[in-house]
Amino acid sequence: MSGKPAMPSGDPAEQAIYWLTWLSSGEASDDDRRAFDRWLNADSAHQTAWDKAQLLWQDVSRLTEADLTADIASKSLKGVPSKKRGLYCGLGMAACLLLSVVLWTGGVPYYLADYRTATGEQRQLMLGDGSLVQLNTDSAISVDYSASLRRLILHRGEAWFKVTADPARPFEVETDYGTVRALGTAFDVDNGNGQITVTVYEHAVRVRLRDGEQVERLLEGSALSFGQDIINFEQRADLAKASAWRQQRMIFQNRPLQDVIHELNRYRKGRIVIADESLNPLPLTGVFDTDSPEEALQMIRQSLKLSEYRITDRLVFLYR
Repeated sequence: MSGKPAMPSGDPAEQAIYWLTWLSSGEASDDDRRAFDRWLNADSAHQTAWDKAQLLWQDVSRLTEADLTADIASKSLKGVPSKKRGLYCGLGMAACLLLSVVLWTGGVPYYLADYRTATGEQRQLMLGDGSLVQLNTDSAISVDYSASLRRLILHRGEAWFKVTADPARPFEVETDYGTVRALGTAFDVDNGNGQITVTVYEHAVRVRLRDGEQVERLLEGSALSFGQDIINFEQRADLAKASAWRQQRMIFQNRPLQDVIHELNRYRKGRIVIADESLNPLPLTGVFDTDSPEEALQMIRQSLKLSEYRITDRLVFLYR
């Protein structure tokens, strides 16, 4: 097994990730599996780390096929002995199997949308009525204009709208949990992290939830978050922070690490995973450039004194 990578020493979490990767690579032998069994039974901490690693493996399903194939074909594998390449290719094949389920059950609307952006990309649009749309990273919308209604569907991601007035044709943005109708000009809708957040920059909007609950007038300077019902209402939203993405910035003020990593994952190809849930609430303050997510990751890691374990550049585990 001269092509087998060496197992990291010391940290059970890193060793568990090593075993999960190697056993999924297609290169593992019967001797390797027996060695894994001995490792697993040697210490209760190994079993705990293994259970967590299997849960983390689910996050690989969030990688896109382009993410995986790009790494397998990239120069990062040039010079790697062919026996070791099985580790990376096996990981890619396993993740692609998971990916097929993701695409079939929920990812299709993104690929059928009228307009979409890739990870790290932003796009400005002018619609047929003169209304402006700015799409944030990894976002998708469809446009359905009729003689009586201007209807847009935000499949995922985030979009800022500046609406051209037309009293005969209301302007609505449909989301997973409700519909936003413009009563003025400028507002933002963010469909992410399991909820919808609406921020109003000019005038007002009306929000109607799926269950019929309605906010008649969400006024300028306010924000509303909702899922199946109202989650949070801010009468004085931080508009500078909310609009930072339009200036290619991320601004955090004492935000939990899990929220920061969630946001950074929107701009970075691949996936960053927090390998120890005890790190999730660590507070972080900083301003980062959305055009330089790798630099942001390293600043976060250094600030909180974290270590990382990488499976190619696309999948990064953070731990202490």
